[in-house]
Amino acid sequence: MSNPNRREFITQAGALASGLALPPPGSLAAGAPSYAEEYPDMLLACLARQLNALAERWDQERSKITTAAQLEARNRFVRERFREMVHGFPERTPLNPVVVAANQRPGYRVENVMFQSRPDFWVTGNLYLPQGQGPFPGIISPCGHYPLARMEPEYQCAYINLALNGMVVLAYDPIGQGERRQYWNPQTNQTEVASSSTYEHSMPGQVLLLMGEDLTHYRIWDGMRAIDYLLARPEVDKERIGCAGHSGGGTLTLFISALDERVKCAVVNEGGTGHRWPINPRPGSRIGPSDVEQNLFPAAVHGVDLCDLHAAIAPRPLLSLIENYSPAFLRAADHIRARYQQFGVPEKFATEEATDPHAWTVKLRLATTGWFCRWFYNRPGPAHEPEFAFELPRTLYSTPNGSLRDARQGQSIFSLIRQKGERLPPPRQAPASAAEEIGKLLHYARSSQPLGVRHRVTTSRKGYQVEKIEFLSEPGIYVPVWVFLPEAKAPSRPAILYVNEAGKEADGMEFGLLEGFARSGRLVAAIDVRGVGETRPPHSGPSEGPGQFSHLFDVETAMAYMAWFMDRSLFSMRVQDVVRSVDYLLSRPDASNTGVQLIGKGAGALWALYAAALDSRIMSVIAERSLLSFSSLTQVDRYLHGASVFIRDVLLHFDLPQVAAALADRPLVLLSPVDPMKRSVPLEQAQRAYQWTQQAYASAGAAGRFRILERTTDPDPVAQYLTLL
Repeated sequence: MSNPNRREFITQAGALASGLALPPPGSLAAGAPSYAEEYPDMLLACLARQLNALAERWDQERSKITTAAQLEARNRFVRERFREMVHGFPERTPLNPVVVAANQRPGYRVENVMFQSRPDFWVTGNLYLPQGQGPFPGIISPCGHYPLARMEPEYQCAYINLALNGMVVLAYDPIGQGERRQYWNPQTNQTEVASSSTYEHSMPGQVLLLMGEDLTHYRIWDGMRAIDYLLARPEVDKERIGCAGHSGGGTLTLFISALDERVKCAVVNEGGTGHRWPINPRPGSRIGPSDVEQNLFPAAVHGVDLCDLHAAIAPRPLLSLIENYSPAFLRAADHIRARYQQFGVPEKFATEEATDPHAWTVKLRLATTGWFCRWFYNRPGPAHEPEFAFELPRTLYSTPNGSLRDARQGQSIFSLIRQKGERLPPPRQAPASAAEEIGKLLHYARSSQPLGVRHRVTTSRKGYQVEKIEFLSEPGIYVPVWVFLPEAKAPSRPAILYVNEAGKEADGMEFGLLEGFARSGRLVAAIDVRGVGETRPPHSGPSEGPGQFSHLFDVETAMAYMAWFMDRSLFSMRVQDVVRSVDYLLSRPDASNTGVQLIGKGAGALWALYAAALDSRIMSVIAERSLLSFSSLTQVDRYLHGASVFIRDVLLHFDLPQVAAALADRPLVLLSPVDPMKRSVPLEQAQRAYQWTQQAYASAGAAGRFRILERTTDPDPVAQYLTLL
């Protein structure tokens, strides 16, 4: 026999010291090859592959467009799908505009204005008016993701330059920016959550998706109402309306101009001129989603890429600006240019690069002014930008201290969410088939594929062994499992399935909960659902780090968005992994065929709850530190739960108490449920939230089988769990 290597020597020495039986030499490395070798970067690669397949199919459809009539039909289709994805628009209500102040400057006047885009929902802005006789072309300018928004010096220079060249400009603050910041504290001159306005968008935007709404809708509607405001001003020529914005305001310009054909000329300035698909994530690269309102769900199903929105502006003039030309930008520009050529107006699309970092720089400001001069006045724009004396922010305020929140004036996006959330979910009776309704909302399809079980290795421990297993949840997706095998198995007791948001190793080592179960004689399996633990993508997000709210932009959120693009759900995929784990456990000859007892922790508690609602083989559930309800997220302006546990439109149908009721009459324990900030909820509050569940259990004659308990400080948590099981 060959001499053992260092790892084998240490293992054998430890085994001898503890009295364990030695495994055969070399068995620590023995076993089937891991699925990890076949499916590197498994989850992200799978999502990318599926998205790219959809993109390829739609590319083939686009290639069939050869005439102007076909292109116009395609553009109508894009606008219709786009309008659906942003959930339509409300009826127009009175703008109730207010001019708060006015300042005359050389060659132009600036008015500090406000209007209501919907009842008591104020939009703040500045109106730049040229000297002379109108009516003048009118341009709305949604602002980029700068905290000061329209008051940024470079933005002021863009507006002044346009005004001096005969344009009326309405620069307004999108939600979460400028005077509409929700976390801004004028007393400390700081924000309470993060300096970036993207946090002010994604925090409410992700919650709106639970409610059958989206933030994109609100932001586009603000822009459409800004056009209404321009059209109500006598200084504005109603036939010459333009839109120009930078960065996030450039993306918003794209959205508004594609949907609102009153925009006759547009400048998309560093705002998303590119193809979203195909995507090819590189190993170790940073993966993260753009701001939530820049993502349209399920755009990939409809084949609506960002370039389709650019093409939907055609044949109206469109200028696309970028920091520096790149292969990705130029490919997109060629795509858009070809559409303008099909309309017979190639001159109406152009590009320009700043050859400077990301900003509305002087070169791009001149390009913007020149584009509008060309199409609204049939003359060239200025060759040089004069020196401007831009205003201090306070001079441009429409509110006393630069904050609608501080002035307590009107509704905020969070107050609108709170009011609607109080009415959701709608009143309902117990559904005829809860599993069917829940499965339909999740887009859940149970897999019947072979499990393809692979045994990797068996590790000996005190009083039990750990089998390290992998199986296929679906083609291309595998689930790693640690199966804890007691030396003395309790007879006829069902197997325990444990799923923790932190992965199978979170409590799977010595002296932990799972060891306690095994040494008490219970067969227990701990799993990593896709993208968790062992299969966590080897990427970082753009804002991952110590920030409390970095979950809004991490890799998990990016993958949730990728699934939503396809009208699928990362949450549902992980629920499937739990159900497939039940398949695996019940396929084992050493498992009881009476079913499985399921324990979930954190997000794992939610996966467990939904899996049990869909699968009656799950005999009981302990859900530890589960989110109290999705409705609770609608009542706050900040939270720590990631988008990967969100289900689009769920609150239009039911909430977690209704899902819990679908388990009646099987035992269900909610152990220390948590609030939006992941703090334990007082027992009385949790009981009030789950009255509907308690009534459903009582109706099933099983009132005692549903319990809400607080986590004890018992030094032996295994004993508490075994009592609950």
